[in-house]
Amino acid sequence: MRALLAMITASLLLLAACGGQTATAGGPISVTLTDKGVALGQSSVNAGAVTFKVKNTGTIEHELVVIKTDVAADKIKPDVDEPGKMSEEGSLGESGDLAVGESKDFTLNLTPGKCVLMCNQPGHYMVGMHVAFEVK
Repeated sequence: MRALLAMITASLLLLAACGGQTATAGGPISVTLTDKGVALGQSSVNAGAVTFKVKNTGTIEHELVVIKTDVAADKIKPDVDEPGKMSEEGSLGESGDLAVGESKDFTLNLTPGKCVLMCNQPGHYMVGMHVAFEVK
């Protein structure tokens, strides 16, 4: 009986130790926003909680928007209500506005699929501020 109790106790302790863990997604993803592009430290990541570490090295305000889509990075449709901006359909989250030299981290829970990372300040997408990103 004591042996059985000891085995049950050991099993419960083992389960408790494993229960709260989640798989690591990878990252963090380093993102540099310039005035004419979006540079990534890596172009793909495993699904799960992913932290984006975004820095604006440009000379004007930027932002980073993460969109889940099967559309190519350079084929996002324009926003019909906001001239100069692109549709944010499928948006998973964003950094918010980043002043010149500002950095910001934000974390999203990502599922497998294709994404586009872009700056959606008016006109910025059109000058090349977008890049493809894959969640595996």
